[in-house]
Amino acid sequence: MSSKSTFTDIHCHIVPGIDDGSANLAESLAMARRAFADGTKFLIATPHQLGTNSQVSAEAIRQGVTDLQTALNAEGVGVSVLPGADVRIEPELPKLVKQGKVLTLADKGKHVLLELPHETYFPLEPLLAALSRQGLVGILSHPERNRGIIKNPDVMWDVVEAGGLLQITAASLTGAFGRSPQKIAEMCVEERLIHFIASDAHDTKNRPFGIRDAYDTIIEMAGEDLATLVCCENPARVVAGDDVAGGVVQQRRSARKSSRQLKDGKCGFGFGWFGR
Repeated sequence: MSSKSTFTDIHCHIVPGIDDGSANLAESLAMARRAFADGTKFLIATPHQLGTNSQVSAEAIRQGVTDLQTALNAEGVGVSVLPGADVRIEPELPKLVKQGKVLTLADKGKHVLLELPHETYFPLEPLLAALSRQGLVGILSHPERNRGIIKNPDVMWDVVEAGGLLQITAASLTGAFGRSPQKIAEMCVEERLIHFIASDAHDTKNRPFGIRDAYDTIIEMAGEDLATLVCCENPARVVAGDDVAGGVVQQRRSARKSSRQLKDGKCGFGFGWFGR
């Protein structure tokens, strides 16, 4: 194991008072200190946008990150914070990104962090195609915690084959969200169906960072190369606005045969909306 690895976290809720993450500046500073102690030096702050957080603007996120970085510098906390968003999927999402109303990760205009409703899955191929036409890549956040995906994990291959990337939560892999998300996270590691580990941290107690523990777990399961790729290298590429190797890491689907097959057009949105 490498104790000197430097992590980049592409998903955390550290901006104070903007969503359901950090409640105030003191908590944000404590979160940053914990992240730094864990080996994380770069954070993309991703407040929720759209859905029930439609009031959270790109300007508010950028200003919140600027103010937080000023406070971190004053306190001597060696963490760099960049703006981004955890975006609830809505039909107008591609248009809102194009208009600059929804933030891309690290504000680089390359990657969009996508959040499904927790209780259901619906096909993402139309959305991913619409984003691709704008030169954007979708990253699906915490698929292992989505109830629809837990019932039918094979759909994650559909996401990746459509050009999407997958971000697994560190705490899912180490069991903090329960056995079902942990099993899906472990499957993703075993099948190399994973592009990022991120914290999705909201505070220092109930939803902390924990990337180091996930990194060590991946080393034990699949080796240091994969752990470094998904905890260090790929996240750093997002921060730089560079391409991340997409596609199916192993050119095969799982040998599992799911008894549940999703039917297009029977899940939530009218998918044609994304083609506008």
